[in-house]
Amino acid sequence: MMRIVLLSLLPMLLMCAEPCLAVRQGAATADLFIKCYTQSGDFAKLALWHEAAAECLKRISVPMNQIVYDYYVQHGYKTWAARAKKEAQEIQEQYQSHRARAKIAWQQFVRGVCNPRRMPHAHLALILLSVLDTESENIDKFITTWLPHYPDRFYEFGIYPTFFRKQRELAEQRGDYVKVLHLEADAATMCAAQYERIPIAYGLRNYEKHRDAYRQYAAHLRKLAQGKPNTLPSEINEGRHISNSLAAHSLPSQQEADTVLQIAESDARVKAALTDQRAVHAYPTFQGFAWIVNFSNHNRGSLATAIIDDKTTTVLGVFSPVK
Repeated sequence: MMRIVLLSLLPMLLMCAEPCLAVRQGAATADLFIKCYTQSGDFAKLALWHEAAAECLKRISVPMNQIVYDYYVQHGYKTWAARAKKEAQEIQEQYQSHRARAKIAWQQFVRGVCNPRRMPHAHLALILLSVLDTESENIDKFITTWLPHYPDRFYEFGIYPTFFRKQRELAEQRGDYVKVLHLEADAATMCAAQYERIPIAYGLRNYEKHRDAYRQYAAHLRKLAQGKPNTLPSEINEGRHISNSLAAHSLPSQQEADTVLQIAESDARVKAALTDQRAVHAYPTFQGFAWIVNFSNHNRGSLATAIIDDKTTTVLGVFSPVK
């Protein structure tokens, strides 16, 4: 996928004999890498990460938004549908912004390397492919890590706690247990749809079992609802445990996370950001090829964020929130 982007740039490099010519969590996390390469002035990698952020919006945010919008429209939730429609517009604006900024970054990169007196253009093309190949692989790992992120955590954040859980609480207060069962069935069906239209649509393997498990669970709840129960069955909360029992990929060990945390804490920039701060909490998260470690406390919120390469354990960047 990313190789196509690199190859599309080669004609531009070969034209350098003349003046150089102008050439929402996944995308948000990509912004940290964008910030890292903006700070270092590495315009080629910056362009790739803007494209990665756009790809996350296209592959994750767009289908997720469409799924919930269709549900709201189908069930007559007009206010919620209007909100989802507005969010769809915002996603498109962010997508176009990242694409435009990627184009600018490529232009800056080409202007920086297009010097025919220093190096033949064919060599420039080969160097470009060699240098950016690794970053492209990293980005593929990053996107692959984020594709199942939301369906895997469907019951933890997003539409379930903000919509389904609240609707369920209202139905329980009325004693409408049939409605509760249908709401939970709808939620499970939506979770299955997220697996179908995000990781499975992208080509990731082993997620069909997640989709099928949630579909079966939804069908079971609807069957229970036909009996018009006077109490909630014990199966009513099983949906939130399905993804945990069907883990499709292995997670980094606690030992790996602890090692990364020690590296981040040893960085002088992190130490400076944490000076005189109390009750600091650290949250290391793996991004497919690198770790992001966020330091925060109750008083100040986010204090510092470190990016650490998984293979080399090199600290790629440290950022503090803008005061």
